[in-house]
Amino acid sequence: MVGKVDLVMWTYNGAATLPAVLKRINQVIPPTAVNKKIISDDHSTDNTHQIAENHGWTVILNKGKGISDNANNALKHVETEFFVSFEQDLLLAPDWWSKVTHALDDPKVAAASGMRFADQPRGVRKLQLYVAKKYRGKAQLDSWLRGREMAAFTLGKTLDNTIYRTRVVREVGGFPNFSFGTGVDTLLAYEINEHGYQWFVDYSVQSLHLRQGLKQELNHQFWYAKQLPEMWRKIKEVTHKQAPPVTKFGVIYRFFMSPFTGLFMAYKTREPTLAYVHPLIRLYYLRGYLASG
Repeated sequence: MVGKVDLVMWTYNGAATLPAVLKRINQVIPPTAVNKKIISDDHSTDNTHQIAENHGWTVILNKGKGISDNANNALKHVETEFFVSFEQDLLLAPDWWSKVTHALDDPKVAAASGMRFADQPRGVRKLQLYVAKKYRGKAQLDSWLRGREMAAFTLGKTLDNTIYRTRVVREVGGFPNFSFGTGVDTLLAYEINEHGYQWFVDYSVQSLHLRQGLKQELNHQFWYAKQLPEMWRKIKEVTHKQAPPVTKFGVIYRFFMSPFTGLFMAYKTREPTLAYVHPLIRLYYLRGYLASG
């Protein structure tokens, strides 16, 4: 049974979303279960510090930069057997605490999360919900999706709504070091797996990822794909065997197929905007991958 936990978050100019995010955390996680609330801040220039302190969080300055440094900076201050991490734009699901934390009763579970889906635009949210339904772990993959087992393996394993067994996170070396922000959670999932532990995901828990619109999602896809070669090189170093799940040919092929898959998903989800949202996402993903060199 999970006792008191430390809460950690990393921030950078999060004033737009922090009031709602921190208020929801206070509502979802029982105050009696909280030991410390720690924010590691990346030199914000807005009033992030004041908002955090007004909600009872202690703010510490990140001497480095980026998610890896921020996460490990926060980890240094964790005192409890279990701790929970959040990002500044995640509106926690009301049932998160009651549904997710029980997974840590199993000593082989080192981390447990719920799912999170974009609050807007509608097409991106529908797309994420559709993908989650199709990719709910390797065991649920249809035979025609077997080639995407790695995508299924990492589905839902994110840093923004996760409770961890502190000892295990420290045992695997803390949060993986990346010069860029993306991939920290992906590599951590492989590290945990390689050390003989599990990362549990409750697919029924649906938190909200507060987004600014389609343009933000497209830029994220470009940025994420640009880091793929480096990310998969690091994963191969950890597993000593895992080849990248997507080749350059695969990225290009999926882009050219995206008008057809977009229409198919628009029909299946009754969301007509997916006819252009999905191809646009694949275009920005392709551009990012090609920009990686």
